[in-house]
Amino acid sequence: MVEPPAAGIRPNLSQFLWLAVSTVLVGMTVGLERTVVPLLGQDVYHLASASLVLSFIVAFGVTKAALNLVAGHWSDRVGRRPILVLGWLTALPMIGLLLFVHSWLAVVIANVLLGANQAFAWTMTITSQLDLVGSRQRGLAMGINEGTGYLGVAISTTVTAFIAARFGLLQAPFLYGAVVIGAGLATSLLVIHETQNRALREVATRQPALGAEEEAPPTATDTASQIFWLTTVRDRSLSAMSQAGLANKLADTLVWGVVPLYLDRIGLPIAQIGLIAGAYTLVWGIGQFGTGIISDYVGRKLPIVSGLGLLGGGILIFAAGHAFAWWVITAAVMGLGMALLYPNLNAAVADVAPAQIRGGVLGVYRLWRDGGYAIGGLLLGATIGSLGMVRSIDLIGGLVLLSMAVVIWRMAETHPPRLSHLGP
Repeated sequence: MVEPPAAGIRPNLSQFLWLAVSTVLVGMTVGLERTVVPLLGQDVYHLASASLVLSFIVAFGVTKAALNLVAGHWSDRVGRRPILVLGWLTALPMIGLLLFVHSWLAVVIANVLLGANQAFAWTMTITSQLDLVGSRQRGLAMGINEGTGYLGVAISTTVTAFIAARFGLLQAPFLYGAVVIGAGLATSLLVIHETQNRALREVATRQPALGAEEEAPPTATDTASQIFWLTTVRDRSLSAMSQAGLANKLADTLVWGVVPLYLDRIGLPIAQIGLIAGAYTLVWGIGQFGTGIISDYVGRKLPIVSGLGLLGGGILIFAAGHAFAWWVITAAVMGLGMALLYPNLNAAVADVAPAQIRGGVLGVYRLWRDGGYAIGGLLLGATIGSLGMVRSIDLIGGLVLLSMAVVIWRMAETHPPRLSHLGP
């Protein structure tokens, strides 16, 4: 039996790059809706309340959060690649609904399927790349994964806005989406290989993670409920990271669902709305190529705390502006905050998680993180009606800063700084 290559990006470069391509396509799939769908609900289907407009994000968030847990648990049993393929298969009926069934109910059902696509496909590109790289390059790997994914989101966010401005909101943006989904399915079937054997090989040589609790670590026989308890409550660092993940998705729900409505109501054209949303996702995406590797040297906690501070502060100053340039700049600040915290939360969770249940622990973390979409959609839907859009925006900014305080208090550093490696 041929031994697999050593851990690291360079020995596994071909597979790592194909997984990055798959991640770009996953990001492009969710980016289809960033500008188009909130405006579709308001301007085409004439939904009167913010709660109804945001119902598509709630449907997406509930599904993605729950299936992140399922995806992680299954991947530790049947492997990564079958779950990745399943993720792309769920996108096929989603794009069919958006193309051919023109009703808001069809949009909501399509977002249930989109949540499944993202839970299965993106979770597996993350888990597979972590399997390949080993412990020393996790920050770099997660920076590349999230960077390529959100570069894909930024591309689709901007492209679909211009397609919709030229051809309308109803169908043309989703024809583009059908091409993206076809490419994603083909890639997962033809060129991506199984990586679970790498995680199993790592079990024998793994050292206890810095920041792990003193209690006996879980084993491969632990149940889903035991893994859930470990990640949500028992381990202080994992619980702090889980609530931080939830807070960053509260913020992303705001940018995805409320910011386009807010800017549309004050008269901005759809192309400019797309550019503002694109600035957020572009800085988020490109920034992660650097912020992930930084955490391999300075540790995870400093970038996570800094990211939450920039994200919360950016939200608070966004609605204070009255000019296109102001909104672009503050959206970019929010994107930089996301770039600092997003890949490094994944890397920090992987630092603490025992290799044999890494998929399950990541699944629980992503359950809490993406549950922020559902909680954010419900919270914003309720508060916009009573407080107005500007105060609802301020509320989310304040919650993100509160989350930063929790991380400072509860999270231990999970990766020892290697500042000496920054020199010649």
